[in-house]
Amino acid sequence: MMEFIIKKKSKIHGFGMFTSKRIKKGEVFYEIPANKIINKPKRRYAFIGNNKWVNDTKVLNWVNHSCKANTKLDISREKPALIAKRNIKEREEITCDYNKTEKNGEKISCNCGNKKCKEYFRRIE
Repeated sequence: MMEFIIKKKSKIHGFGMFTSKRIKKGEVFYEIPANKIINKPKRRYAFIGNNKWVNDTKVLNWVNHSCKANTKLDISREKPALIAKRNIKEREEITCDYNKTEKNGEKISCNCGNKKCKEYFRRIE
């Protein structure tokens, strides 16, 4: 795991991942380990699109949803990765928009707190 990505209590939901350094817009700051990606889902695996699932208990499983996420999950790369959509401040929570990869999932109540919150997101279980 990248030493600047830290798991701690989140205001959004349970625990989340936070950064201890600034991350620049467009920066690829985390690649999902290839050995964590599978084609057949199991319990506690996160859907990342293209019939791929991941169980990354170090980072990705703890990235919370936000309707105005600061990060995108790029699954078009050889190694799927988290990329900053904007500059991310030191100590800020890293968030993704689950609706981008889990379009056909079940509606879950959203707690992101953003002014433009859609009040739900989709999650495939």
